[in-house]
Amino acid sequence: MRAPDEIKTEIAHIEFAKSVLEERLTALKAERDQHREDQYAKATITKRLAEFFKAHGLYIVDVNHGERTESHYDLAKQIWRSRKVLIPFVKYLSNNMTKSFSYDTSKITLVQKNDIRNFCHVLANKNWLTFTQSDKSFEIVPLMQGEQRDFVRGIWAEEVTLYLIVKTLNDFTKKRRLKHKLFWDLKLKQIDPISTKTVDMQLDLVAQVGDRFYVFETKAGVFLMIHKWVDRARLFDDSKNRFFTCTADENLNRMMFTPFCLLTLATLELQLTSSLQRDFPPPVVTPPTRSSIS
Repeated sequence: MRAPDEIKTEIAHIEFAKSVLEERLTALKAERDQHREDQYAKATITKRLAEFFKAHGLYIVDVNHGERTESHYDLAKQIWRSRKVLIPFVKYLSNNMTKSFSYDTSKITLVQKNDIRNFCHVLANKNWLTFTQSDKSFEIVPLMQGEQRDFVRGIWAEEVTLYLIVKTLNDFTKKRRLKHKLFWDLKLKQIDPISTKTVDMQLDLVAQVGDRFYVFETKAGVFLMIHKWVDRARLFDDSKNRFFTCTADENLNRMMFTPFCLLTLATLELQLTSSLQRDFPPPVVTPPTRSSIS
């Protein structure tokens, strides 16, 4: 058996070798990234987006755009359209995903019971749960795994945010005759200094309207990481571009995030429309002069 001092010496040598290798690995990754081909800066649809992030010291690693076709998106829309009864149900489900439970419906209306039943039918068809219904309750057996559980825990709020933003942007830009693009699940890395992380920042949603960018981050619960959102607001929010933090908690005080903007899902459409109206005021109509009338 070796002496303790001999073992300590070998550990110190290995730790030194490890630090040298990590330093060399960081340098090699930095050298590699200097020669990388930025596909997003070259692609027409993402060129302006890539320029926006480059101006903030970041480059795009991955991004989604185009039409949203995922089935989770339709689930989120269903939750929002019957939110008064389905959001409490989803929150209860998220806290009881590993065991069977009874959900009391004795104090809600027949219409609300139908909303829950329709939602459960959709989930049952996806094999997320099984259920039976009585006059006063639903008996639920959860079957969810992986991404399904993530959706119930809070991804639904991100999908609802996307739905409301798309709806608001479509309505506003159609009236103003503006073009817009929507990007989601963005993964970004710092240009300098180079880090050893695969991704340095992730963003839920970014909307490009005209020559402006609107960055959205969504949180399903009340535990907002204020320091993170404030740092991002300071990075992206300026005289031209906007950063919004969105929360599914309707009871959260919107003033707590002042001077930056906190959106609640219940008022997102109104708040976003107000911001868009300030950024893109309607054209001023000049009344005709007397000479032009004559």
